[in-house]
Amino acid sequence: MGVPGALDEPALVLGNVVPWRPTPKLSRVDAPVDTPPLVVLPGFGNCSKDYECPNGNPDDSMVAVLRRRGFRVYVAQVERRDWLNVGRAILSRKYWVGLCTVDPGYRWYLERIQQAVHLVGHSAGGWLGRAFVADPLYFDSPTWDEGIPHQGISSLVTLGTPHVPPLATSGRDMTGGALTWVNLQWPGAHFADKGVGYMCVAGCAVQADRHAPRNSIERYAHSSYSQVCGDGHGHMGDCVVPVANAHLQGANNLVLEGVFHSMGTHKGWPIEHRWYGSNDVVDHWAHCLVTQ
Repeated sequence: MGVPGALDEPALVLGNVVPWRPTPKLSRVDAPVDTPPLVVLPGFGNCSKDYECPNGNPDDSMVAVLRRRGFRVYVAQVERRDWLNVGRAILSRKYWVGLCTVDPGYRWYLERIQQAVHLVGHSAGGWLGRAFVADPLYFDSPTWDEGIPHQGISSLVTLGTPHVPPLATSGRDMTGGALTWVNLQWPGAHFADKGVGYMCVAGCAVQADRHAPRNSIERYAHSSYSQVCGDGHGHMGDCVVPVANAHLQGANNLVLEGVFHSMGTHKGWPIEHRWYGSNDVVDHWAHCLVTQ
């Protein structure tokens, strides 16, 4: 069965850039009054205000876009400086040999997520959300079965999340092994058969080119993709994460043409900017939040 905005053959313009192509006659998503609340999980280096009041404009925020559709939206409270806690892992030997788990570098993040029902994870927030769904430290019950997910979580939507680390032969897991560990512990849409809905959304906006001019968007994409998959040359993605790394086996996987990773992009790039939280993009993935 097809999904709104799924990729066929991307129409490249401006070199290796894919234009935004909305699905014709896509209905606006309106949340029923009994829709469970959702919590937005910020991406690596982002803070809560990026989703609540980007560039000082709350009306253009992802939170405002979702609330206009009737969703009760909250954002896990994260300050930009909180990401310095990841440095606790960087100072350990495990980080440099790729054997980190979510402890100690990311535990602080998981502690901000409790009491959510629908999780919407942007970038790193998506794979950290996968860890939260399975981590017994956040279960209400004192007993734990490793085959049972957090009972308070209905679904996990990930937006531009680097779910798949590079192969050991092609690059280093830039999380110090934490992402690799999550994939080994809970591969794919691990709890889909236990009632947790998974949707993974990937933007297809830029094809990376290692030979492009130094300050070009294609060269930037190559550098970003290479950190995720080892060698980003030729890959399509949202300018930060390749499409191939943003999906999970067994999930409802979606590709959106012309959608970028972040709220803003370099002002020197001649592009029509859309990101996962843009007003005319949200309806392409938010439908899953009202069908769980």
